[in-house]
Amino acid sequence: MKGLFGALFGSSQEIGPGIPELDSPEEFDRVISLDPVVVFKHSPTCVTSLAAHREIMRFQQERPEVPVYLISVRRRRNVAQYVAERLGVEHESPQVLILGAGRLLATASHDEVTSEFLSESLRIQPA
Repeated sequence: MKGLFGALFGSSQEIGPGIPELDSPEEFDRVISLDPVVVFKHSPTCVTSLAAHREIMRFQQERPEVPVYLISVRRRRNVAQYVAERLGVEHESPQVLILGAGRLLATASHDEVTSEFLSESLRIQPA
């Protein structure tokens, strides 16, 4: 089963490169001031999260100027919970949070995490 899973979705090593991971609440507090910034909460063992990860990677290729950060909900549960509390949102995984100037602009989870959602959410934000 692991071979089929890897063939369909890639190994955990293959899905991580390219997106810096936030390892602490302090790191999150540093990136929240970027304008805009995308934070992706991800579980490498969840099929839905792996599909969302592919959408995030597609978004990065289309909009390389927008910083994207990853929080592994399996390795950094404390960071994922901190983010939910800090922003006043329900913790979900996969979940994408679009932030600008320290505030939450948009959020989506599960199958709603798409490159199109990210691009459209950033397009409708005031400059």
